Amino acid sequence: MASTELQRLWKLNQIDSGLVDIRHRAANLDVGKRLTAELEELKKRDAEIGGNARKLSAELTDLELAQKGIDDKLKKIDKEMYGGSVVNAREVENLQKEIAALKRQRDHNDEKILGLWDTVPPAKAAASKIETQIAEKEKQIVERKKAAIVEKQKLEAEFARLTQLRPDAARGVNPGLMNKYDSIRQRMGGVGMAEVTRKNSCAGCGTVVAERAVQSLKDEKVITCESCHRILYYTEGVV
Repeated sequence: MASTELQRLWKLNQIDSGLVDIRHRAANLDVGKRLTAELEELKKRDAEIGGNARKLSAELTDLELAQKGIDDKLKKIDKEMYGGSVVNAREVENLQKEIAALKRQRDHNDEKILGLWDTVPPAKAAASKIETQIAEKEKQIVERKKAAIVEKQKLEAEFARLTQLRPDAARGVNPGLMNKYDSIRQRMGGVGMAEVTRKNSCAGCGTVVAERAVQSLKDEKVITCESCHRILYYTEGVV
């Protein structure tokens, strides 16, 4: 069983460990960094897949407008030829050549349009799927950030609570032991003590504690770990 002095120090160490843990959790708080990276990847895919869909759709629209323009022009020529305004044989021949050229262009456009009718719908579907994924990811990021704010507030409240408890806990510790503890704590990332597990190992670094050291702990002596140099805390019932 640990001495009363070490029990007091252990209570202080639990407060300090809690403060270290809160700092660590705050520093590593999930604010959606992974989700943001995933969103950026989706946007890159959208630039490729969505861009292709938009390009194909624009091409189809242009071809359909071109076809309408050709049809309008053919109607105009037809009206000129059969409306009595064109009587010169050379003019008729030229108009017939223009009609033939327009029809060839229209046939060529029809082939392209038929191909695009096959490719545009699946391209749009793929783009729509990416857009849906982007919207969902953006929603997840907003929710993650809201949750992070709530978690941050909880951590701040717990940090403030432990900070208020620390002075009273520290006052109950022998000054000499306190100086030793603070020196170790500063070197070891804020945690100056470690419990001895049931397997007689240091819970701080995993090093096996020698039997003679365990016996000294049972005799209520202050012993440090040979590896991490934290003050060891021994009590019955540890895991």
